[in-house]
Amino acid sequence: MVSRSRRQRAAIWVAAVSVLGLVSAGCSSGDDTGSTATSGASGGSGAQTGAAGAVDITLQEYAIIPGAASVPAGSVTFNVTNAGPDEAHEFVVIKTDLAPDALPTGKDGSVDEEGEGVAPQGEVEDVAVGDAPTLTLDLAAGSYVFICNIVDTETGESHYQQGMRVGFTVE
Repeated sequence: MVSRSRRQRAAIWVAAVSVLGLVSAGCSSGDDTGSTATSGASGGSGAQTGAAGAVDITLQEYAIIPGAASVPAGSVTFNVTNAGPDEAHEFVVIKTDLAPDALPTGKDGSVDEEGEGVAPQGEVEDVAVGDAPTLTLDLAAGSYVFICNIVDTETGESHYQQGMRVGFTVE
């Protein structure tokens, strides 16, 4: 179990890295060479296309921290970083009107990605500590939830149930 002070130090470290990432993104040349990109479609009618923006996402034990609370509809690139400190995580984007803590779950506490009221849009699986993949999706306006849907095989604990979930808005 991670001590409270260790969690606080990790949260401060993640906040500092997030700020540096935002500053770095503002100074970037826009060259994405070498990044891992995955794309998907929103599947909804009336979805806007075109450049909407980029959002830095930090994964850590046990939180998902977006660099912004919302983006315009269209093509959105998520720059995902696993800050650890110890575990692999995943980043799943779900379109839903449900609250982040009210998604349908299975017996193991993981989100039922085929459950009522959830529409997965895309994901990056098995993000090791220190890895920084990207995920680009065409997202329609609406409410979304970002989750880590991993279940620890040793403890049987779901990362979603441990707090790895956050609401997000596409305008």
